[in-house]
Amino acid sequence: MPELELFRRYPETRALDHIELASLPTPVDHQQELGAELGLAGLWIKRDDKTAPLYGGNKVRKLEFLLGHALAQGRNAVWTVGAIGSHHVLATCLYARQAGLDPHALHFPQPLTDHVREVLRALSTTRPQLELASSKNTMPIKLAKRRVSEWLSRTENPYYIPGGGSAPRGVLGYVNAALELARQIDNGELPVPDVIFVAAGTCGTLAGLELGCRLAELPCRVVGVRVVDKVLANPLVTANLANRAGKLLAEHGVSVPKIRASDIEMIDKYFGPGYGQQTPEGMAAIKLARSYSDIELDPTYTAKAFAGLMQYDAGSQRQMKNMLYWHTLSSSDLSELVNKADIDSNLPAEYQQFFVESS
Repeated sequence: MPELELFRRYPETRALDHIELASLPTPVDHQQELGAELGLAGLWIKRDDKTAPLYGGNKVRKLEFLLGHALAQGRNAVWTVGAIGSHHVLATCLYARQAGLDPHALHFPQPLTDHVREVLRALSTTRPQLELASSKNTMPIKLAKRRVSEWLSRTENPYYIPGGGSAPRGVLGYVNAALELARQIDNGELPVPDVIFVAAGTCGTLAGLELGCRLAELPCRVVGVRVVDKVLANPLVTANLANRAGKLLAEHGVSVPKIRASDIEMIDKYFGPGYGQQTPEGMAAIKLARSYSDIELDPTYTAKAFAGLMQYDAGSQRQMKNMLYWHTLSSSDLSELVNKADIDSNLPAEYQQFFVESS
């Protein structure tokens, strides 16, 4: 497997804890028909849905650094947080179990869909230890902090991974991703995008791309489309994550630019009435993507991000722009995992309520 672009450019960073999970670099697709339909000079899609065959998406790049650090510290369990349909929780549990670490997660409610049930079935195959927040009114951040303190005080020696993998070490996965993109541009696979669009949830992906593009001296705008509550996703959170990741890089000899909150471009208007709830713009994005490409968008994250691209800068200059959509949803087939799921044995009793409607 090729060396990470981060390590190639900055050899001192090879000392950072890391394990190989992803198949990199991920391809960049030129979507000519879809771009023409949107009135763009060019549209490219960075296929991070294909980061790994076991389970793809944007979490894999982050977990390479996070699980690598957990193993280097001699931890034997990981603990994380997310909604019941969280792709991050699923990815963390799958790769933690593969790495020999026991997976644990605190879950919060979200609107129940067939996709959420599929994620839970796949999750059950990792034999996770799960806790379900008792009420949708429970403040996730407050509860998570309390549980972190409790878990870290126990003897099982867990490693805590924040929601979305958005810790400074996780952000490094997307610093590397931006440097990888720069190499693909140098190789002639695509022109320098005028704008890069990505879903902004816990903001680790956005933070890494912003910092990585600065390091690569790419003159493109990175735009995050907010898909969670503003208390979790905002320019200040993003800049803070980028700068904390930058501090890690600086400790390994990298000259890192300072990122300010005012440097972060984030679009708010596609979030909708609440987390996980469909929006008309998002559903229109799903339909359009299916009509012109093999890209499958989800209503919670990627459809909203693509909706932002569809309507961005809808003026006379739009037809002159090259845009890159960074696809963060896994396209791995979960059917094998779903088919061997034993939800009665491997999910707690309180989770059985989620399957009553579909049984």
